[in-house]
Amino acid sequence: MNVFAVVPAAGKGKRLGSKTPKIYLPVFGKPLFIHTLQALKKAYSFRRMVLVVDARRLGMARKELVRHGLSGVWLTTGGATRAESVRNGLLALGSGQGLVAVHDAARPLVSRDVVRRTVESAKKAGGAICAIPISSTVKRLDPRTGNLRGTEDRSRLALAQTPQVFKLSLLLSRYQALGKKAFRATDEAALFDGTRLRVRVVAGDEKNLKVTTKNDLESLQRTLRNGG
Repeated sequence: MNVFAVVPAAGKGKRLGSKTPKIYLPVFGKPLFIHTLQALKKAYSFRRMVLVVDARRLGMARKELVRHGLSGVWLTTGGATRAESVRNGLLALGSGQGLVAVHDAARPLVSRDVVRRTVESAKKAGGAICAIPISSTVKRLDPRTGNLRGTEDRSRLALAQTPQVFKLSLLLSRYQALGKKAFRATDEAALFDGTRLRVRVVAGDEKNLKVTTKNDLESLQRTLRNGG
């Protein structure tokens, strides 16, 4: 079965507080997104990888791909939201058969084990994500006042990570069915909320962090400095 990868990288990453979008920040001589693509390439033999970037940075991204020996990665432009960018990446692949793994460009420490287990689970179920359990107590707040309203049962909750792997045809059909509503989804699994598809969950990895803040970036640098 063909397995493709789509890597959305068109966001601005404002929470990091940098003028340069976070995925272009240099980490030991390479942009963050290059570390991620190299990790994915090492983890699985994808039939095709698509990087989705801001149209204004298309030339920069292409230059970096060539520089780091990744010229075989396809490039396409993103949309206003992550979900719209993912949709554009799927359309770049066409309507072929197979699975597609969607992975955040800001998760450069994804392991071969996590990728392979998620892909294998999706082959059986049609869709799978990796996630980690919540160790802290989770409180429910009133959205209007911010006051405490209750405590959630954390045994029923998990923190979603990527990759999230689905049949390409299923993802495309959900985008078509939901229309512009799909662009509000914060991950691929959310597109299947309320459907008959039983998305499987496999164990993620605490190391598979998403670089969002300066602390995350410093943690990544420490990890890479110590050999990953």
